Amino acid sequence: MTAGHTTYEQLASQRRHTAAYREGYAEAQRACLIGQAVRERRLALGLSQVELAARAGMTQPALSRLEAGSVIPTIPLLDRISTALDADLIVEIAPHARRMSTTTTARSPQMPK
Repeated sequence: MTAGHTTYEQLASQRRHTAAYREGYAEAQRACLIGQAVRERRLALGLSQVELAARAGMTQPALSRLEAGSVIPTIPLLDRISTALDADLIVEIAPHARRMSTTTTARSPQMPK
């Protein structure tokens, strides 16, 4: 390593403590959880991506990206997908786990420090 150069791990370590990193991490986590829920319901119904995409009025590649957690879908798109999956779309706004009392047992997954 040449003097004066910073390794990827050094840069990443510094950025992990920023608000922008935490926000990006939380957004990526939400996208993955949404994609996983759609995929699990689709598979439970025995639908292919092509079939679900057609039912929801979208393309198969767009559905694939959503299931992979690569995109954050809009509420109207989630509504179409949930209808196509014969499922309810439930949006919940809840306090952060770290702000909840210690007597509460339900906790959201925590981001690594």
